[in-house]
Amino acid sequence: MDQCIGRKTKKAKGDLNKGARFYQTVCANCHGFDGKEINFKDDKKPEYIGTVASENPWETLHKTRHGQPGQVMPALIALDTQDLVDIVAYAQTLPAK
Repeated sequence: MDQCIGRKTKKAKGDLNKGARFYQTVCANCHGFDGKEINFKDDKKPEYIGTVASENPWETLHKTRHGQPGQVMPALIALDTQDLVDIVAYAQTLPAK
């Protein structure tokens, strides 16, 4: 995982431009182009894809790769690991609040 995400910085080691292309054509369908379509918590303490990607990029990478059990979140395991890291890197640029 240290090859994909900085242990101390929590920054995904991905290409933002490549991640944006994947995110905007696949992920934005559910998460929204700004990442705020799905609030995982509530209005008082919102949690969006940008929040999770910044606070726990390892979880975001895992869910991007394997999907979210019991939800419609698809597994993108067919993509290369670097493509998934690129998506996480881009997601880290989305609003956290």
